[in-house]
Amino acid sequence: MLEIRKGNPWIFWPSSICDTFPLDPANKKLNGKFSFTLDIDFTLLDDTECKKTIFSLLPMYSGYDCDKGCDIFLYNDGEKTHTKVLPNLVHPNKKTNIKFKYIYNKGIEFSVDNNIQVRVEMKNKTLGYSESPHIIFGAGNFPKNNFNLNYTDIDLHEFKLTVDDEIISHHTFEKFIHDKSFDLTENCNFIHKI
Repeated sequence: MLEIRKGNPWIFWPSSICDTFPLDPANKKLNGKFSFTLDIDFTLLDDTECKKTIFSLLPMYSGYDCDKGCDIFLYNDGEKTHTKVLPNLVHPNKKTNIKFKYIYNKGIEFSVDNNIQVRVEMKNKTLGYSESPHIIFGAGNFPKNNFNLNYTDIDLHEFKLTVDDEIISHHTFEKFIHDKSFDLTENCNFIHKI
């Protein structure tokens, strides 16, 4: 388990460690040109009334926030960021699973605990394109940017990134190497502290 505490988010950005190692950094598959599924098991520990970001896919913002009495799923279609307000589905101290499935040139499917909450058709549009996308866990932005931080306390239990029905990054947060979570696929797609 990875304990993420307010003000200390972690990031999935293997190409930032070294752009040529690993050979095919998994974060680059989140660039809007590939179909992928993010599968995240976590426990929200923060029961405050402030907005809390579970994860954010940057720089073309997509992500999941918990706010007062509701949850918010956001996605960028390359032109603008859309907001889908959901009922309060994530509760403090309860293990939760979220899946963000993006199908290139077709759409998005987002589910919480295996219940589909959002379906969006995206013909002739793609998830916001970026050369080097990355995922921040426990914040909406980099601490140095000092805006849209929405820090929160979460325990991350498992993270999987699947592309074309193949798991290309898998973390259970049981093994760490130099403050980086070990990727069970052995593809060196680390998650590390910002």
